[in-house]
Amino acid sequence: MEIITSGDNSRIKQYRRLFAEKKFRLREGLFVTEGARLTADAAREGAGLEYVLVSSSGAEHFPDEVQKISDSCKVYMISDRLADMLSGTRTTQGIFGVCRIPEIRNAAQCGITHGMRIVVLDDVQDPGNMGTILRTADACGVDRVVLCGCCDEYSPKAVRSAMGSVLRVKPVHDTFENTVSVLKENGIKVWAAVINGGTDLLKAHLGSGAGVIIGNEGSGISPQHAQMADEGLTISMHGSIESLNAAMAAGIIMWELTK
Repeated sequence: MEIITSGDNSRIKQYRRLFAEKKFRLREGLFVTEGARLTADAAREGAGLEYVLVSSSGAEHFPDEVQKISDSCKVYMISDRLADMLSGTRTTQGIFGVCRIPEIRNAAQCGITHGMRIVVLDDVQDPGNMGTILRTADACGVDRVVLCGCCDEYSPKAVRSAMGSVLRVKPVHDTFENTVSVLKENGIKVWAAVINGGTDLLKAHLGSGAGVIIGNEGSGISPQHAQMADEGLTISMHGSIESLNAAMAAGIIMWELTK
């Protein structure tokens, strides 16, 4: 393996910029992974690993993962000091990947058909919520996740929260208006998740396919967007609880979509 010893190395500089800058990720078409399992998942999924940086401690503690990774891309050895400089966590495993962002499709290009289970995220801005929703969508077998004006799903925090699911779900990007139009053109009923006033989730019939809109963490779905849906959808609460975290609400709804 080629050894990198300087923080001024072009690979080190590129990784740091990809970690920190959304515009740079979009311009380069690349994002980063950190950790043995996540980076090995990227290798196994054929996620377009460009190269991987591995510290001496990482190679020692995760030999099987490093072997899998080295079979799919170029691996560079770095010092533990450089690994600490690159890490976005308190305790690094010393394995850092650079992956190619999949081709981004819009709602009309992603093969949406009648009977599919679709989740539409409208202005979701917290990367942790984004990652958790993508991971849950992967677990529940949701057919498509469409992002409308959301945060960057390839930010380090979102990728880490998704635990590899962003590699499999491959979210779609489009405007809200276009997305709703595509769903309705394909005979998919559009539900807007609202705090109150909608059909009780337990009484709604989602199993035959549906498109469900999850809104912004603080303000939910705007009245204008909610009006574009066919019907509201509400999770009934007990006690004095008024609402749930966006990722939690999305998880409950996606579970109902599987039934």
